[in-house]
Amino acid sequence: MKSSGSGALNTSRLEEEHQQGRAAGKTVFPIFPRPCRRGPTSRRGWSGRFALALLVAGCSPAVIDESPAHLPDGGGGAPAAPPSPAACDASAADGVAVFASNVDTGDPQAPGAPPYAIDGCWLVYVGAPAAGDGSGDLKLRDLGTGEELLLAPAAEEPRRPALAGDVVAWEATENGTRVVRVRWGGEAGTIPGPFDHAGEPRVEGDAVVLTGWLTADEAGDTDIFLYEPGQAEAVRIASGPGQQRFPDISATHVAFADFSEDPDGRFDEDERDLADIVVYDRRTGRATPRSREGKQAFPMLGAGERVAYLEWEWMHPEPKFERFDLLLGDIAAPGSGDAVAASIEMAGAPYVLPAVRGELVEWVERPGGGEASLRRRPADLSAPAAEVPGLSGLELFGPSASATITVLAARSPGGELELRGIAR
Repeated sequence: MKSSGSGALNTSRLEEEHQQGRAAGKTVFPIFPRPCRRGPTSRRGWSGRFALALLVAGCSPAVIDESPAHLPDGGGGAPAAPPSPAACDASAADGVAVFASNVDTGDPQAPGAPPYAIDGCWLVYVGAPAAGDGSGDLKLRDLGTGEELLLAPAAEEPRRPALAGDVVAWEATENGTRVVRVRWGGEAGTIPGPFDHAGEPRVEGDAVVLTGWLTADEAGDTDIFLYEPGQAEAVRIASGPGQQRFPDISATHVAFADFSEDPDGRFDEDERDLADIVVYDRRTGRATPRSREGKQAFPMLGAGERVAYLEWEWMHPEPKFERFDLLLGDIAAPGSGDAVAASIEMAGAPYVLPAVRGELVEWVERPGGGEASLRRRPADLSAPAAEVPGLSGLELFGPSASATITVLAARSPGGELELRGIAR
């Protein structure tokens, strides 16, 4: 997708689908009434404030059509603002069937991204595909009420969802091209930018960060882009020789993997691969490398003022997901002081990142010849890792976490892949 450089989001396809959806009695999404600018904020769940700002600015906030004829579950509908975390418990996620057909091969869900994400009492997930479909629908579920909203049909191949507050972003296929879609303040669209195609989105309550490919070549040059409400297009915040990829975002920082020191400058499984983690300060615009020997990638922000990432210092080839170290350090301190939170073994696919959120880091351990287990450790490393009980005998996929609930997919021998919710 080459950006036109105009409009807050690419909504031409949305307008067409809006009319077609109403005619077919399907869930439809609102269309932007008129572009309105809004400054960034570090706080999540700003739907109400955003609607008020639109009214003050003289433009009408769009409202989801919640009439029963247009809801996938026949009535109710997801709320316009995130419910309180106290409105649900972990068991509300149990039994949700999720998409698994391509997770094991790394396409399109992995590396590093499960087909589900949770924040507060909202769960976004790619559902199990219907008979004959190659993917599932992307849905947003209120765990407090069980009500759901269809975000993207299976035909768009939705994948890698990310969720924070009322912001949902995901990869999709649009006219044969990989794009990043976002639902924000009840409105959905494709994020434009000065790139050929885009992917690997992560979200905070006030922004989406993503990887943009500058050419159609998947092994070609990539940069890191940030999109905030009111912008005409995503803005480049990090560039350099070769690939910069796998960003994550918090209210104050963006972190990403920089492959510019690598001999071929890209992420692949070349035995000579090299990379560093770079931290970008959103307030100052300053980027600081956390230089270390070997290979570091897949940064994770979510544990306060700490940054976590995977390291393969002496392991080849990279990314070597079968065995890696999980490092954790103070985001304001040099990377040389980062500590090993866990040495993780995951014999066989799927390869999905640990979850780093609040006071805990969590990961799936899958030793060769042994049972998979979910393990967690305090983010301040004040205690050793402990196994989470109740998951014995199951095939486990990677976790996603909110402040109060961890979800991960589990499958019994011969069974379906379903979510399990665990209180934190």
